[in-house]
Amino acid sequence: MYVYHIHPIDFRWETLLTVKEFGEKLAAHDLINAVDDYGSAATEFKVFLAKFEKAKELAKQVGWEGDFRHDPAVFTLPMELSFAYGFVWKQDNNGNCFVVSPYPMPWLKDITYEALAA
Repeated sequence: MYVYHIHPIDFRWETLLTVKEFGEKLAAHDLINAVDDYGSAATEFKVFLAKFEKAKELAKQVGWEGDFRHDPAVFTLPMELSFAYGFVWKQDNNGNCFVVSPYPMPWLKDITYEALAA
């Protein structure tokens, strides 16, 4: 995962799904798959929650103070056959943002205070 502590993002947060909304969609998809597969264990939602917890741990290493200005959100990146997802949130204290991505985002370099590749 790649973690970026960046300058504040002030606009268009309302266009993103929140972590809760994205998680609800994954849980619903898991439920459909469990029924279609006659009760097999659903895991996509559990993996999503674990990734979000890891994202928060990593963000603390680059300066996140543990607060949110509003609900954390999910962004997606197009990949072959599917979409990868990452997390983004705004810290309440100073408005700085934290981006946790499964892939490097070199275009953030010029607005990054601190970064981590984990």
